Amino acid sequence: MLFSAQSPQAQPQAPPPHIQPPASVSAEAPSGDEKNKKKKKRARASQEMVRITNLSIADHLHYRSLVRRARLTFEALRAIYQRQDLATAGGIRNRFDLRASSKMLSKGLWMHRDIRTVGSIPGLLVGDSFFYRAELCVLGLHTAPQAGIGYIPASIVDQGHPVATSIVSSGGYLDDEDSGDVLVYSGSGGRLRNRLDHSADQTLQRGNLALHYSCHYGIEVRVIRGHACDHSPSSKVYVYDGLYRVVTSTFGPGKSGRDVCKFKLVRIPGQDDLGSKAWHTAAELKDALDSKIRPPKYISLDIAKGKEPFRVPLYNKLDDDRSPLFYDYIACPDFPTTQQLLKRQTQRGCHCAELCGSRCSCERKNRGADGPVYTSDGILLRGRPLVYECGPLCGCPMTCPNRVTQQGMKHRLEVFRSKETGWGVRTLDLIQPGAFICEYAGDVLSLDSHSGDAPLPPMEDGSSIIDPTKFPERWREWGDASVVYPDRVPHFPLFAGARYRLDVSQRRNVACYISHSCSPNVFLQYVIRGNEDESYPHMMVFAMETIPPMRDLSIDYGLD
Repeated sequence: MLFSAQSPQAQPQAPPPHIQPPASVSAEAPSGDEKNKKKKKRARASQEMVRITNLSIADHLHYRSLVRRARLTFEALRAIYQRQDLATAGGIRNRFDLRASSKMLSKGLWMHRDIRTVGSIPGLLVGDSFFYRAELCVLGLHTAPQAGIGYIPASIVDQGHPVATSIVSSGGYLDDEDSGDVLVYSGSGGRLRNRLDHSADQTLQRGNLALHYSCHYGIEVRVIRGHACDHSPSSKVYVYDGLYRVVTSTFGPGKSGRDVCKFKLVRIPGQDDLGSKAWHTAAELKDALDSKIRPPKYISLDIAKGKEPFRVPLYNKLDDDRSPLFYDYIACPDFPTTQQLLKRQTQRGCHCAELCGSRCSCERKNRGADGPVYTSDGILLRGRPLVYECGPLCGCPMTCPNRVTQQGMKHRLEVFRSKETGWGVRTLDLIQPGAFICEYAGDVLSLDSHSGDAPLPPMEDGSSIIDPTKFPERWREWGDASVVYPDRVPHFPLFAGARYRLDVSQRRNVACYISHSCSPNVFLQYVIRGNEDESYPHMMVFAMETIPPMRDLSIDYGLD
């Protein structure tokens, strides 16, 4: 038996070109009669099939903010459930990611749950990366928690046939082929778990049938590639690579001798580069840096001049601007020594001889607010007004889990020239959400010692003065699960705030080139080490979401 479908003959009835966000996107948790109304509304609304297009810039920013909020909630819940299990059972009882997504589903927090979306999901970018398939479902990128093919059932399609809207390709079948822009995808079924070859014939049902009709009708398909990843907490990473069209659909004997459904998908032109390609580019750059080979358009292999754990290269393919070379690189600021600090320096820090635990005096300052600060892997669990780390007078070693920011950068960054932002910073590594990235550094201008009537210049776009107090409190969003658990809002100790500014006109570091965004992927967190003066907290940058290689870092500077 062999059939082929090429050159689509018909198109499904098109929905309105612009769709408002569905009710399920709302961040408010339903209760009582509202839940029943939502269930009835969901039953009606789920019969819609839409394609969301013609979005304005404001629409894109709106949807991106909704995506970021959903990802923050998912990660906060996942971390909460993991801590609960480790604390009560000392082991793993359930999949934390599945529990987080299930809780969000019950609260009506899955995006695009009430509609079946064909084509791009607004607010998601080509190259966006995820550690859990459950998160793909929360965002509406893929609708099947386990199956590799997400599809719209026949009952919703006017023509009476199912159509596929997304696939997750992990190269797990013997007949799979992948060259990037062209993907040969084997259908589902007929294979035992963790085996490449087929032990039974596949059938033209469910997802396989839907992919066939996507080919017949010319329906674009979202392609997510799954890769093994040592730096992922789930040992996998899923990369969204954009829209493809199914150009052929065949059924017949495969390499194992069993009948296999095979689909050839070709990437639709005009999209951003493949996310998987960016990973390959980053790997080549890191190999070149390790070999001290300067790739084309790289002005410097290390503007940090050895002051950071990794080289910080400088890249410019746009013009002749070399201005980052004209600043002195400083890895961390030199804070002034105050009389208050001199008095406190007579006191020792914690007496922990090895790794700090629940009895550590420094750690207790944080636990009094809302449990431990970091995981054993150095991931920040909850944003706070101020994080207390162990300091120079403490008895614990530098490997202590309460010294995360003192162990330096753990990810490779580069400064690059951009048409949109001037100079910017992007990562060459995959960065986990909640991971420490770097510190802001420059010359410290103390407000307590500032003389004269003239005020310090404000922080503006392109200014050489960085004002810590102007950064919005994005730390409140990290680890916040109040939309699901409104009674779990922590009460943090009062913090008076920073009493200094950073002048980066002469000396600066890589953080000073991070660009501004109202929907950022990193945030500012104040950190104090040991007996340091709380008027001079360190300005530390942490990841707000999973940041893939070659992705720009962006932070909210509080600019208009």
